[in-house]
Amino acid sequence: MYVTDWLHRQAQHHPDKPALIDSATGAARSYRELDQRASSFAEVLAGRWKLGRGDRLAVLAGNSPEYLEMLYGCAKAGVVMVCLNWRLPATELAPIVDDAQPAAFVCGEEFLSVAAAALAGRESLPGLVVRSAQPEPRARPAPGTPAGRGHAAPDWPDYELALDASSGRAIEMPPRPMDEPWHLLYTSGATGQPKGVIQTFGMAFFNSVHAMLATKLSGDDVLLAALPFFHTGGLNLYANPTLFVGGTVVLMRQFDPGEALRWLDSEITQFLGVPALYLFMAQHPRFADARFAKVRHWSAGGSPMPLALLETWANKGVTICFGFGMTETGPTVFLPDATAARVKPGSVGKPIGTMLTRVVDAQGRDCAPNQRGELLIKGPGVTPGYWRNPEATAAAIRDGWLHTGDVAYVDDDGDYWIVDRLKDMYISGGENVYPAEIENLLHRMPGVAEAAVVGVPDPKWVEVGLAAIVLVPGAWLDEASVQAWCRERLAGYKVPKHVRFVDALPRTPAGKVEKPALRQRFGGGGAGGGAGAGTGAGTGAK
Repeated sequence: MYVTDWLHRQAQHHPDKPALIDSATGAARSYRELDQRASSFAEVLAGRWKLGRGDRLAVLAGNSPEYLEMLYGCAKAGVVMVCLNWRLPATELAPIVDDAQPAAFVCGEEFLSVAAAALAGRESLPGLVVRSAQPEPRARPAPGTPAGRGHAAPDWPDYELALDASSGRAIEMPPRPMDEPWHLLYTSGATGQPKGVIQTFGMAFFNSVHAMLATKLSGDDVLLAALPFFHTGGLNLYANPTLFVGGTVVLMRQFDPGEALRWLDSEITQFLGVPALYLFMAQHPRFADARFAKVRHWSAGGSPMPLALLETWANKGVTICFGFGMTETGPTVFLPDATAARVKPGSVGKPIGTMLTRVVDAQGRDCAPNQRGELLIKGPGVTPGYWRNPEATAAAIRDGWLHTGDVAYVDDDGDYWIVDRLKDMYISGGENVYPAEIENLLHRMPGVAEAAVVGVPDPKWVEVGLAAIVLVPGAWLDEASVQAWCRERLAGYKVPKHVRFVDALPRTPAGKVEKPALRQRFGGGGAGGGAGAGTGAGTGAK
């Protein structure tokens, strides 16, 4: 099987229909314009830079129409787009760049200083700068190099000038095999090392089909895309599927609850957000008067949704359908309809479309109904693996089944419930946080003898980090100094919100740190648990 150029097809069928609308300005880009500009960017890739099939292009930019035209331009040229997280400091971007080994780079002007630091040693890499009059989200400067001091900003040409030099003709992507990579989305591994999740054309195709099945998505829909495009939640829930069916994507460059409510109360028919976005909107003054007359489908994922928040929206007549998926699954696996979401709040429902799921015990045997075990997933929406990381691929995908690391059970009706996580990862504001990465950093801090990090409940972010630290005898540290150390070296959402100093870490008889005991002591027993790994979709607001 193969995938055809659905953007080009929509441009043929509906050339003047709005494909993209910039929420900040209201400016629209038609399907004809989007297809032509994507084609022009494909000419830049193939002509200006001589990039060919399988070469990588790294993109460090906020949400914008240009971001999506670059994604589809890469598809036309056969180039793999590497979607870089603008929230990461240069110290965390550098190893991702080293792993992806891009042949070219496109950068939003707001991120040039960070790009300069992340590309140290790769100054000769060709690139372009996307300029915008609209405010972009600000990235953290590289630690020790405020505003990129010590690293000259790349002297790259302007993106628009490069497109202006193209022929202007529309290029149709040749049919692509289902298993051909289209883009890479990086997530932190359990060891703290970044992993590039390969996103194939087949994954994108089947995710679009699953979105149609789950939400009745059609060309009449208008989606508010509020999540960042460097996450699967931003690109695939449901920007790419909306373009697949010929709908309209209203994109937010940066989430603003008042602006989101304005759009949701006027033109929007579909919305997906992480719980933090729903919380921010519910707290906004405009929420009380909003009627949401045209929105026909609401969905959420990424981290557990507090029952009180669901009830707040239900009092407005809104049923939020809470689903489950992962970057590794395209991401759509589960999404109940509104009726099921009302009857069984907390359940993610039944698997969608072509996705196969199992719950197994420690011996790999299928669990009985209501018996907890690990959730396994199989199907054409599952990634073929991690970029240049066969060890991680072999560990995650065994006998064709993706081992999610999530504890789940199936009830007597066949509905799935995600109840816990096998791994220690927790989710803060929709962002996956891996304690091992933070612990490794804390162990390098002078005065720290031992450290363990767990997720604990938080009324705003659902979960935040708590670091339990054993000091070197005679050393002195306080919470502020530990957080300052982390803040200089980590993205903000990874910095522990709480720090507790202890005489010793609780350990199992085998000598491992007993993290459930830490959660029990500092987090009220159930902290760090809750529903599923989700999509990993970030908010950009934290």
